[in-house]
Formats: sequence, structure tokens, C-alpha cells
Amino acid sequence: MSKKVYLTLLVILLCITMPGCGKSENPDISANPEASSNPSSGADNNNNNTTELPEISEPPEETESPETTKNPEPEQTPGKTKKPKTETVTLVPDQQYSDDNKAVKILGLKEYQKLESENYTDKAGKGKKFLVLFLSITNTASEEDYINYNYVSAKVDGKSIENTSIINEPKSYPSIFTHIPSGSTIGGFIVWKVPEDWKKMEFVYNGWKDRDNVSLKATFTPDDLSDPLIYNPNNL
Repeated sequence: MSKKVYLTLLVILLCITMPGCGKSENPDISANPEASSNPSSGADNNNNNTTELPEISEPPEETESPETTKNPEPEQTPGKTKKPKTETVTLVPDQQYSDDNKAVKILGLKEYQKLESENYTDKAGKGKKFLVLFLSITNTASEEDYINYNYVSAKVDGKSIENTSIINEPKSYPSIFTHIPSGSTIGGFIVWKVPEDWKKMEFVYNGWKDRDNVSLKATFTPDDLSDPLIYNPNNL
């Protein structure tokens, strides 16, 4: 009997001295913090087998730094075509000027106080004279030419003067302002009203300036007056 009591006391003593003796064996929840903070996570895992992928954030848009920004190239301006220089040719009485497209000759220069016919009389007016320039022009170009009065300019004693028109035809010459067929020669006149005591007359024609880069000019004084032949188209 005493032996059984002794053994019983010994078992009780051992239980007291051994750690954890008599305590319930509950699982240590500190070992799994996730399980302790979310008791139902196990149930959710059992009911839903889909694994959520982590959200991927889009990279920020690339912007060019000031160093890499390209400056726009300036627009290229086409170079201007240099226009050929205009050649000024001086006409001299009884000397013909010619090039690839034409031939021009002064036939005469004459003064008239008046020009009359059976039907009409052209009068220069008091203190004035008609100064008539006679020319022949040959068109050697491949197309028709036209002598345009808008391209005629003149000065008398330094003052600008415009050519005029008359009814009568001096020496039977027609007006020079007309069409000239290719390969043809015409004769004609230009007339101005000038003072009776004029000293110097300057004449310029720029009708071929744009086409041939040629400007024709002539300078006359009373010493250059000459009487042309009667008009004959065959002898120009």
C-alpha cells in the first residue's frame, strides 16, 4: 500500500516539474500570422482555386528631353532664277541691227509742219512740228511678231513725250504698229509732236526685252534729218 502511494506522489511531482504538463495541446497560432489574422482563409482557398495575378502597372509615357528634341528643319526656299541681263542696242541711221529673230533699220527722219491729203490735213499746232521716224523691220523668228506702241518711250530735250497718231501716211508709209508674219519685212513710221526748236530726241523700244533680252534705242538731233525713199515693200 505504501508503495502505491509513493509511486502516485512521484508521478504527481514529475508532472509538476515538467513544462507543459497538464496543458491542452492547442496549435501555436503565432507560427502562422496569416492564419491567425484571417481564420477563414483556409475555407476560401478550398472554395476558389483561381489564383489572382498581381496587377501590372503600365510604364509611364516616354517624353523627349530637351536635349533629344529635334528642331524642325527650315523650309527650303527654291533659289531664284537669275534673269539674263538686257542688252541695249543703239540704232544708227543707215546701219542695220540684226539677231536670230529680227532685223531693224532706220530709213529716215523727217519734220512736217502739216500732212495733208484730199480728205484730211494733220496739223502739228502752233510752235510744234511732226517728227516722223521711218523704219524697216524683218521678222526672222519662227512665229508672228507684233510691234506694240505701249513699249515705245521717248524724250525730247530731257522731257518725256508720247508718240501720237495721224490720219495721213507720210511718204506712203503705214504705221509701224502692226503684225509681222514670220519671214516678212515691213516698213512703217512712228510720229511725235515736238517743239519747233527741239535739240535732242531719244527713242527707246522695249518690245523684245522679255523675249530676246534686247532693248533698242536711238538718239537724234536735227543733223540726223533725212528724207526716206517713197514706200515700196519690195525695196525695204
